[in-house]
Amino acid sequence: MSVAGSEAEDPAVTTTNLLSYDEEQLVRYLKTQDRGGEFDISSLAGVESLRESQRDDLTQRLCQAALLLPLGINELQARLQNVASTQDGSPDLEPSRPRADSVASTPPLITVNDLEIASRQELIKDGGRPACSIQELSDILAAPMARYEAVLSWLSDDPDSDTGAGEIKTVLSRQFMRWWNFRKSQWDSRGLDDTDVGLSAFLEASRRKYEGMGAKAMVSNPSFDETIRRQWQQMPASRRLPEGQTFSAYCNAVKIRLAPHHFTPALRLSKDPQKQTVWTNWLEYLSFELRCLETLTVTAESLEPEYHQRMRRLLRAKQPNENNAASSSTASNPTQARQRPLRGKGVNMAKELAAARADRDASQKSIDDFIRGTEAYTRARRAAFYQRHRVEWVIKEARLMETEMSLQSNLAKSKKRKQHFEEPPESQPKRTRRRDGDRSATSAATPNKPRLRRSTRQSTRIPSVKD
Repeated sequence: MSVAGSEAEDPAVTTTNLLSYDEEQLVRYLKTQDRGGEFDISSLAGVESLRESQRDDLTQRLCQAALLLPLGINELQARLQNVASTQDGSPDLEPSRPRADSVASTPPLITVNDLEIASRQELIKDGGRPACSIQELSDILAAPMARYEAVLSWLSDDPDSDTGAGEIKTVLSRQFMRWWNFRKSQWDSRGLDDTDVGLSAFLEASRRKYEGMGAKAMVSNPSFDETIRRQWQQMPASRRLPEGQTFSAYCNAVKIRLAPHHFTPALRLSKDPQKQTVWTNWLEYLSFELRCLETLTVTAESLEPEYHQRMRRLLRAKQPNENNAASSSTASNPTQARQRPLRGKGVNMAKELAAARADRDASQKSIDDFIRGTEAYTRARRAAFYQRHRVEWVIKEARLMETEMSLQSNLAKSKKRKQHFEEPPESQPKRTRRRDGDRSATSAATPNKPRLRRSTRQSTRIPSVKD
């Protein structure tokens, strides 16, 4: 279980600490460990006792935190330029010092905007639905506190925090990675995780994305495929059913999860995810996000009793103790303090001051212990909160897709009806010829019978009396 970007671990940090860290703390921790390789948590104390769900959750959170490392544009740009300008680029994509004779061959600079544009285009190409347009993202960045709600479903912290501000800038590239986390789960849930089909699809998507950024030289470097392969392997395992469960059981689980929403047309999963329609993939993606919400909610609820217990303990600790009762009384009645005799005043004040400091330190320790002890619960509740917003966004997009499909279907039916009424009947000439033939046959059968013909011209002559 590893995360790109770091290769050593702090011996003072345990898995218990990492589980209690929020995303901002994980980012700070990874910053201290970043040595350009991989961070392996398998050697951390307590990792053997983690449940599989905890391992998956921790790995996913570490991967997301690694994306927020200040590898940012400057270092990413240096690595891209290094790979593009060297013949035997290393798998670590380590930045190299620019040489004076290579300035002319330096590839164009790659910006955050380039990454977001390329990620958005590739997301659309694979059937995803971007959270916003590039122009909308620029507007949000111009006034994040006033417009962040448009991308709230893709945040994990307040927009005015360092984590939230970084997430707004990379909302589309992170959405691209989240989409491919789901895509990997499709192969995992079908028992196809041991094949290279999913990896090949992710590799092609990554190539197109980086080529769209203008990093064609990096894509052609031999180390590129290995880097993407490691990235694919670092995505958390997403098998939704225990080993031995059939694909039909997985289909039933997805349908049960989606049943309360009554989507039309109905879900029809395929054994091969690449043969599914865009609509089917989106509904399966909704099931993926719903499953994540269920997991996060269960985690938060399991930590809630301990949170309330620590809260009660904190409230009890804040009650004044007997040793400081006199100090509290003096603080509340300064007149009484002025009426005390001066004898021993310095000694009493020193004792009261020491008692006040002791109370302050004890209160501060209680508060620190409470914050530290409830970090996991606070993080779990925050994660469930933002995940709930993401699920609501996915459902809203599904409703829009329903409307779009209904309009397209009605338009197609309308065109078909219009063409039907505008086309001349093909059998009309045959009926005309048949009638003409009938008339000829009738005339031939009655040759002596006079045929009366009504004149089309009316007579204007008035008959005379003689007539």
